[in-house]
Amino acid sequence: LDGHDLNARRTLARFCAVLGSVAGDAALIHGARTVMIAGGIVPRFIPFLRASAFRERFLAKGRFATYLEGVSIQVITHPQPGLLG
Repeated sequence: LDGHDLNARRTLARFCAVLGSVAGDAALIHGARTVMIAGGIVPRFIPFLRASAFRERFLAKGRFATYLEGVSIQVITHPQPGLLG
């Protein structure tokens, strides 16, 4: 995650792109107005995620892109979000 390993950067870039595609699909399937990304690894590379193809792939849903532009995307950064309720 420090950016020095080219293969790690490529892998992380691919992960972000796939995550964007899947998150966009899930938002459409569920009619979401907000997508919350939780888990231990994503908060560790938020700047990388913002600069990646995540948003482009999230919106790459043809005629549904306009709907997805209005969907808020949030990353949960609290270490124990389940305890917050």
